[in-house]
Amino acid sequence: MKKHSGISLRQFYIMTFGLTIGTSILVIPSGLAHTAREDAWIAALCSLLINLAMVVLYLAIARLYPGRNLFEILEAGFGRWIGKIISLLYLFYFLILTGTLLGDLSFFMSSEILPETPVEAIQIVFLSAAVMSASLGIVVLARVGELLFPWVLFLFLILVLTLIPRIEWNYIRPVLEGGLRPVLLAGYHSAMYQELIVLMVFLPLVSKPKSGERALLLGTFAGDMLLSIIVLLSLLILGIEQTENSTFPAFALAKTINIGNILQRIEGIMITIWVLSFFIKISLLYLSILQGVQNVFQLKNPRLLIYPLAVLFMIVAWNTYINTVYVNEIIAKVWGNFSAIYLVFLPLLVYVIALIRRKLAASAAKS
Repeated sequence: MKKHSGISLRQFYIMTFGLTIGTSILVIPSGLAHTAREDAWIAALCSLLINLAMVVLYLAIARLYPGRNLFEILEAGFGRWIGKIISLLYLFYFLILTGTLLGDLSFFMSSEILPETPVEAIQIVFLSAAVMSASLGIVVLARVGELLFPWVLFLFLILVLTLIPRIEWNYIRPVLEGGLRPVLLAGYHSAMYQELIVLMVFLPLVSKPKSGERALLLGTFAGDMLLSIIVLLSLLILGIEQTENSTFPAFALAKTINIGNILQRIEGIMITIWVLSFFIKISLLYLSILQGVQNVFQLKNPRLLIYPLAVLFMIVAWNTYINTVYVNEIIAKVWGNFSAIYLVFLPLLVYVIALIRRKLAASAAKS
């Protein structure tokens, strides 16, 4: 990935927005409702605040290591060899995440839309688009995001406006009946599914560093607000039981739209929003893995790995997304804390080490 490849403020904002929504728009309402019940919408807002706090941490690290991507920062912070080992751990995390997302996509499409289509065929189609995106590079992906973004907003606006007549406010009462603990716990787990650390790979490519920081914050806020609105509408229209027990509550939400028996069954809108944001997210993960491999192994042409990686993604998807029960069990009990290692613990460690080194250098300079 070339350093002179410039990404504008708007483009980086759109990439952040797409990464934040990703697959979360379909599955987050169920997880939040399971833990926080009627207060799931409050938990979604807590998730927003946690994500913003994590972004502030990432930006603080970026300022200590200006012009360096995530993998370069890890080597600078931990030293060359330890940094490479931790970079490999991040690559493993991105690999598992990409494979799981691919499995999630194929399961949704085969169970809800294309039941007669083999999951392998669905995965190959979407991977083909991701391979093309990885081959063309981050700048082309950023421009594609600019073209898709207005359509995502337009379709989301239609979705919200058509759902408003079906709102039942009693579905979110009583408020905070179970106290703050389940709300905060649900918010914490939800925040671990946006994986905003990926954007640290591309932050140095933004043409104006200060603009990049603002775009990252605004994109995170906008994406999480959209998710919060989807969670709130799921509760207000489906109710707590259906939201909690549905595999894809947002899709079920879109299926309830019926205005005068004329405008109905427009769940294709939700599918379109999800597919577009999924494409951005999996493409960013693909490119970040390529960049990480290049940094760790000092490769001159990581593009040679594009097709082998695609095969590896499919193998991971087949072995991680075994069935819905298994995946839900992993998500509920394992994934939140596993992600926290990469999204919170290691970045905090990098930041603390950088501050200690700076203070030691300042003390040595004075003496």
